[in-house]
Amino acid sequence: MFTVCKCLPEFKQEEIAFAKAIYESTSAEDKEVAKKQVGSLLDKALANHPVFNQIALMSKNASFMTGSTDVADVSWNVPTAQCVTATWAYATPFHTWQAVAQGKTEYAHDAMLLAGKAIAVTAIEMIENQELISQAKQELEDRLEGESYECLVPSHIQPPNYSESEQEDYSVV
Repeated sequence: MFTVCKCLPEFKQEEIAFAKAIYESTSAEDKEVAKKQVGSLLDKALANHPVFNQIALMSKNASFMTGSTDVADVSWNVPTAQCVTATWAYATPFHTWQAVAQGKTEYAHDAMLLAGKAIAVTAIEMIENQELISQAKQELEDRLEGESYECLVPSHIQPPNYSESEQEDYSVV
């Protein structure tokens, strides 16, 4: 059995200062939305150190993030998990200049590597312990409570299947 490394990335003072500047640049509304997601106690801590540096326990209460992902159809058919790491300063809204500005930071890179390691260890654990897969399938079935997936694309519609010689050349000259 594998154990996930509990060593989280360490942040340099200039990274924390940059994250604080990003946090300060977010609107009061964005900060309030973030506070509702994490609660008052964690909100105060993250206002001072806006890059989350802990491993959060899995919540017993099912909650859902707003927005969408490309995994929705898959998650109706097979057990699916999501890994979230702190690549942005606390309260950073999606699709903003603040999100873009943090994309090349060291803490974003470190968080991405941490997520990759966590996903890899989880995959290995599932492969080595088939009972976990059976439990996950049962949990999915229980959560669906009899609902089933219906693809919105009619079954008679199929994607094109071009051979290499039929494909257009999209190379840039």
